[in-house]
Amino acid sequence: MLELTVSQKIFNKRPDKFIKEHITQLLIDQYNNSYKTETSNAVIAFNFFSDHALIITSSKEGEIYLYQQMEYESMLPESLSKSLDFNRDSLPIHWKKWLEKSQFNLVRKEFSQALNFNRLSASYNEHDETFYWNWKGYKNICFRMNNTYVFEEVVT
Repeated sequence: MLELTVSQKIFNKRPDKFIKEHITQLLIDQYNNSYKTETSNAVIAFNFFSDHALIITSSKEGEIYLYQQMEYESMLPESLSKSLDFNRDSLPIHWKKWLEKSQFNLVRKEFSQALNFNRLSASYNEHDETFYWNWKGYKNICFRMNNTYVFEEVVT
């Protein structure tokens, strides 16, 4: 197992030693306890919480060089509901009902809980630089995430 380090670039804006030490430890802990997917030149670590995701990127050599927090509102945009609507036949029955009643917020909540509890597994396609998240309980549901970590559509 690689010994993780954190790139100095992350601390250039805030060189305070106390902050550096604590952010370093937090990032390493979060990275070690995350769901990781390997791309051609990096390892992307996903940490899902109740209302946001923390995405940490490291080189294959183990240097963390980027992290960002994303709210589910931006990761699961309203445009995803159009794709869900188009692929209704692949969805669980309760999702169909929620979408009929324009309750995308309930779909988003269940989706975020699925991420939070590791009910989705990711793979990375280098050809189109896209992540594909397969729902473990529903074999016919796969969500496509672009390289800016936004879920775009359901792939059947």
